[in-house]
Order: sequence, then structure tokens, then C-alpha cells
Amino acid sequence: MLPSHLVKVITAFLLLLTSLHLNADNRNNTIHLAAEDNWAPFADHDGKGLSHQLINGAFSRVNIDVESTVVSYARGLVMAKKGLVDGVFNLHKEQGTENQFIFGEEPLFSTQASFYHNNAHPIMIADKWAIPPGTRVGVIEGYEYGDELAQLTQLKLIQVANHHQLINLLLLSRIDMVIMYDQVAKQYLNQMGVEQVIGKSVHNHTGILYVAFSKENPQAIHYAAMLDQGLRELKKDGSYNRILASITSD
Repeated sequence: MLPSHLVKVITAFLLLLTSLHLNADNRNNTIHLAAEDNWAPFADHDGKGLSHQLINGAFSRVNIDVESTVVSYARGLVMAKKGLVDGVFNLHKEQGTENQFIFGEEPLFSTQASFYHNNAHPIMIADKWAIPPGTRVGVIEGYEYGDELAQLTQLKLIQVANHHQLINLLLLSRIDMVIMYDQVAKQYLNQMGVEQVIGKSVHNHTGILYVAFSKENPQAIHYAAMLDQGLRELKKDGSYNRILASITSD
């Protein structure tokens, strides 16, 4: 039999190893994501919105905590590409992004995007392909607007940092149109009190939004699979539809 003092030493050592193992597990069960700050009602500057609810809820189902860093969309992309965070909110899975990030199978949600104009100077067209050459169209730096936008070579794209700048430039007639996601446009036009001044023109595309995971992280494929599992569980018990209804019913 081992001496009692040696048993105590061994026991203390085993407890220390267990503690270190548990701490490592806790660290491994936290994912760090960049969340954009200017896309209400999906993700806002306070770190709230539908995307936060879906992502936090889905990861909680698979025992993963989410730590979100709220930054501009463009900054979030850079952080994820460099591996400074494990992933970034609300990306489209399209040709450009699929080469840069890891995506799961389950999207967060889909949402419609449209062209908007100043009702004082409407551009009357049947569809986006009929937009006149030289039309100045405001977009947000770093955003994806569908693969077809590159084919609209007649447009003069003006990049800005956020939705307030987009809308103000349109109000001042510094640009002719803007592209905004319809739920986002509704939020900001109401917030700025110009919902009667700025109107929807024609459809641009339907955005399918995902969490994009950094290729610099060796666990990216694992995280994508865990998010897929969590989202499926949210859908299975009805939580997903309840979260989505908080904006689609408005």
C-alpha cells in the first residue's frame, strides 16, 4: 500500500489534471464570431437581432457558447479571413465567398433584396436588367448582392459604409438608387422617418444567409456541422419558426 502522503500527492495531481481538462473543454466549447453592426433587424450595434437569436440558440443545442464581436461587416470579413475569429455572421454562399470560407448545409434564413429609389425621382422599369446605363447605385462595402450584379455592367456602383449613408445620399439625390434587403430597409426607413419618401423599385435577388467559418481554423468543418445540427433541432421543436416570426409578422 502506498504511504498516505504519497496518495494525497497523487490525488492532488489527478485533480489538477481533471481541472485542466475541464478548462480546456470549456474553452473548446466556446466559438468566437464576428457580428455585423448595421443590419437590423438581423444584427445591430447592440449585438442583438434575429441572427444572434438563431445562432446562439442553435449552438446552445450542441453545448457550444457563442462570443460575438460586433464590428462593421467589412471588418468582420477581414477578421474571419485572417483567423482572428472563428467565423462571421450573415454571408451568402455564392461563387466569391465559397472560395474563401467554410459553409455548412443549413442556412440561417433567406431574405429578399430590392432596388430602392427616391419617390421624387422614380425610375420606372420592369426589372433590374432595364435600369438605364450610368445609373448611380449605392451599395454597402463588402456586402454580397448576388452573382448577377456583376452582369449589370451599365450601373455605376457607389460603395458606402452603412445604411444611414445609403439613405441620406438617396435623399440628397447624390445617387439614383440603392440596393437594400427589404426587412432591413423597412427598419431603417421607419427609424429615419422617410418610409414615404424612399420607395421600392424592382427585385434584385433572394439572399440565402449562412454563418461563414474561417478556413484558418482547423475546427471549421466541425463547427459548421454542429451549427447544422443545432439549426435542425431548432426547426424540429418549432423554435426556429417562432424566432423568424418576430420579424416576418411585422
